[in-house]
Amino acid sequence: MQTPPEPKAQPERSNRWIAIVAVVVLFLLLGELWRRIGQASELGHLERRLDVQVTALSSQSAGLATEIAEARNDESVARWARSEAKMALPGEVLVQPVSLASAAPAAASEDALPPAPPHWRIWWEWLWGEG
Repeated sequence: MQTPPEPKAQPERSNRWIAIVAVVVLFLLLGELWRRIGQASELGHLERRLDVQVTALSSQSAGLATEIAEARNDESVARWARSEAKMALPGEVLVQPVSLASAAPAAASEDALPPAPPHWRIWWEWLWGEG
């Protein structure tokens, strides 16, 4: 007599393989999804940092534009020339006050220095040591 073939053994094996493949594909998809979520988080942090930098640079640009506009103003140029560049208009006399306290130590320090030895003496001591 013939034994009938077992038809249920093959579908169970193929169902197992399909389930295993489905689980592997699911893990791969979840891994890719997790990687993309991480990238989106990093890009969000980078975007916030760049927003702060752009805001700082735009305020700095506005400040520099204000300085440029003031530098082109004739009154501010004349004020700068008189105060910092020590310039005077024709017919004006430039007066620069000098305090006595700042002039006195400069003269005293020049007198306090000993006279410099001649150059040959410096070379002699450098080459041969103290003589």
